[in-house]
Amino acid sequence: ECSDVANACYDGTDAVMLSGETANGCYFRQAVDIMVRTCSEAESSVNFDEMHQSVRNSVKARFQLSSSESLASSAVKTAVDVGAKAIIVYSESGTTARHVAKFRPGMPIAVLTPSQQVARQCFGTLKGCYAYVVNSLEEPEKLNAEVMRECR
Repeated sequence: ECSDVANACYDGTDAVMLSGETANGCYFRQAVDIMVRTCSEAESSVNFDEMHQSVRNSVKARFQLSSSESLASSAVKTAVDVGAKAIIVYSESGTTARHVAKFRPGMPIAVLTPSQQVARQCFGTLKGCYAYVVNSLEEPEKLNAEVMRECR
């Protein structure tokens, strides 16, 4: 099961879970601890620049990138190239956050949204996303300053 978990991490999966047999066994807590260590170790060896290019090529081979996906892909590539510590996404619906997370930047994605529901969806299911509920997206400079303070 450890090799399955590691391979899932290398493939860029959003989440992993234990099989029913392992989760219901006598040592489920230890199994979860080992799974956490396996994920951490596997993710520490992922080349996120290659992961980004692989996901981009895969999407382009099957579909035409939407303008939002293209922008998200470019943002991730730029963030990787400049060694950014985080990507800040402003999103009312969560779509932009999903597109950025799809390209696996390898750094945290701070999602700022006025919607509690979008925040829960982004934080709970999108890899690398940390969602923050804000009153409004109307003053991006002010929000940027707040996020930068929080990230330090």
